[in-house]
Amino acid sequence: MGSSPSSPVRDVTEKFWVPPAVIERKRAQSLVPALSHHDSDDDPSSGPVTPGSLSGLREMTFTFSNEGVGIVTGSDGLPPLPSHRPRRASMQDAIDLRKIDTKLYDRKHMLQRQHSLPLSREEENLGSVNFSLTYNKETHLLTVNIIQAADLTPRDNCGNLDPYCKVSLLPSHRSQLQTKVHNKTVNPKFDEEFIFDVSPHKLPFCSLEILLLDFDQFSRHEIIGQIKLLLDCVDLQEQAVLWKGISPIEKSKSKDKDYGDIMFSMTFLSSAERLTVVVTKARNLHHLEEGKLLDAYVKVSLLHKGKRVKKKKTSVVHQSQNPTWNEALVFSVSRETLRHLSMEMMVCHENKLGNDNLIGRIRIGNESEGDERVHWNDLISFRSAMARWHPLSPL
Repeated sequence: MGSSPSSPVRDVTEKFWVPPAVIERKRAQSLVPALSHHDSDDDPSSGPVTPGSLSGLREMTFTFSNEGVGIVTGSDGLPPLPSHRPRRASMQDAIDLRKIDTKLYDRKHMLQRQHSLPLSREEENLGSVNFSLTYNKETHLLTVNIIQAADLTPRDNCGNLDPYCKVSLLPSHRSQLQTKVHNKTVNPKFDEEFIFDVSPHKLPFCSLEILLLDFDQFSRHEIIGQIKLLLDCVDLQEQAVLWKGISPIEKSKSKDKDYGDIMFSMTFLSSAERLTVVVTKARNLHHLEEGKLLDAYVKVSLLHKGKRVKKKKTSVVHQSQNPTWNEALVFSVSRETLRHLSMEMMVCHENKLGNDNLIGRIRIGNESEGDERVHWNDLISFRSAMARWHPLSPL
């Protein structure tokens, strides 16, 4: 059947026929940004759509200020509604380098901020220590100044401590240098310096250890806590003054047996070829049987290639864990022989029956390390005699 002349001719590309008025209205709506919510495409009374026939639009006018900036307002005097633009991520914004605080990325300031952080609750209960570090690259000497400690916690109800510090530089210097004991205080003022000889290439791999102890004249000294600081984390280009919180002692460290310490001085008179060793005192000595006091004496031996060539000993101090001798032992030694010798000190307990018991010993000479080596070098250099504390060991 053929189509009549009055029938509309369908486009082969159209799936169904659309009246021309609807198509015109759709085209007009696509050109207008917004319509009133009550306009309907299905309103049969609407004729051809033009921008002037839309009731939802407001008349826009431009006004210009004295600065020449155009301000858009509507016919009702209000600014137009904000246009809906796609959101842009802040990562796409350009970075203003002037607004970056470079101090936040500076290593020195980061370290200062780190040391100024508040202490943890556990460290606050144990107290803190104020100390300074200074390193001289020319002499390879690290100076540690123990300034003070604050808010130490007493171990009993007396409210006071007899605190002192042991300072070590690990692993290069295993010997411990010690401050004076301050009686009946929880805020001691030490202000004592300790010097360690360490090369610049070894310095970043060393750590400073400070042990806080409570001195007890009649029993073993109680460890309050410790501070460990890796020197690679400290800027030593200038003096560093730090406050560090005291941490509980490591279990492995607390189980190590303390054999006590001995104080002595050495001097060599070159004109008389005379070596004088003054045995001053010892502290924190322990009998092999718990609870018993010592009858202690010191045996001093000169060694040449591991063999004892000369030996002398002090008198016996009875019934004491902290004996004092103040005795000078004199050896005749030539200047050239002295350079090839080493010295051994043995603290012994005298038994009335049987052999004497060895409490602890120390060897000092050219093969020593740490403070023992420094002390021996002072002797070889014929410097003035100075009494130093040295820890005893079982070997």
